[in-house]
Amino acid sequence: MYAANQTGSSGAVTHTIINENNNHALGDLIKQNGPASFADESGISAAETGRPAKDFIDISSNNGSISKDEFQLMKNQYGIKGVIVKLTEGDSYRNPLAPEQIANAQAAGLKVSVYHFSWFANPQEAAEEATYFMNYAKELKLAQNTSFVNDYESVNSPNATSNALKFADTLKAAGFKNVYHYSSKSWFSSVLDMTKLGAKTCWVAEWPLNPSNDQLLHTGNASWQWASDLYFPELGRTRQFDISTDYLNAFS
Repeated sequence: MYAANQTGSSGAVTHTIINENNNHALGDLIKQNGPASFADESGISAAETGRPAKDFIDISSNNGSISKDEFQLMKNQYGIKGVIVKLTEGDSYRNPLAPEQIANAQAAGLKVSVYHFSWFANPQEAAEEATYFMNYAKELKLAQNTSFVNDYESVNSPNATSNALKFADTLKAAGFKNVYHYSSKSWFSSVLDMTKLGAKTCWVAEWPLNPSNDQLLHTGNASWQWASDLYFPELGRTRQFDISTDYLNAFS
């Protein structure tokens, strides 16, 4: 087993076993180091008009339990069509709420996709993490046409693209053909080569200060995550969610 690689003050690489207290969620890097153009911290109401399409949310254990009725509210009242649930991270963490989150979302009629927070730094680790990811998916009896996402935002490696392709190829070889890659706009510009991954397989995160439906971004990609602080009025302002527009209906 290996775990998340971190560089200590001495420059040496240390290893941290991922647990429920230190697991990462989508957009972690952007939330810590992103541009000043983040969405207003007060949050964006799902009831607001004039925003980009609110097609799907993504969740992890950080979002806690979400009931079938709450998912149905999102769907029926606000047009949410899908949810991407975090399954795994590295090769040592499984989201313990994933079974419940998936079951309730499916019962509410939402399309369910899944993601893995990646720490791989070489092809072997990429294959191992992909296997770890798919094993949990199989345990949860997810269909092979489920959309699988490589959430890549932690290891700035010169071989990041080839490693990501190895991750995808491992899943595809096992019959899971719908594989996508998530990262920030800056990482797709500097770390991951979108031309090699395929633009249509990329889900890009960029959070404008005032996201608008007449200023859509990343329309040549699979989808665009345009905010991290959407809230549903009936569920309270403090329960905020990542929200995305799905250009290719990959997740909705």
